[in-house]
Amino acid sequence: MKRPVYQRVASAMEIPADLSERAALVELTGQSALRVENYLGILAYTSDRLLLQCKNCRLEITGQHLVIDSYAREELKLRGRIEHIHYF
Repeated sequence: MKRPVYQRVASAMEIPADLSERAALVELTGQSALRVENYLGILAYTSDRLLLQCKNCRLEITGQHLVIDSYAREELKLRGRIEHIHYF
């Protein structure tokens, strides 16, 4: 099957797939801090649940005492007791 042009160009330029396809990048530090890159928007937010829309999926983070430390157009930082991360 023939790959789309952007994938062939990214491959030729040795650009990682996560960057070229705008995949959600999740960085977890212990059980208390999380950083998400390349999300599109916040769909729901409470102190025990955060639901994010990403390009190819939704990302749900559940836990206790969740607080959004900061968020920008493409990066969000969350702290609290993170218990589950679910992609769907």
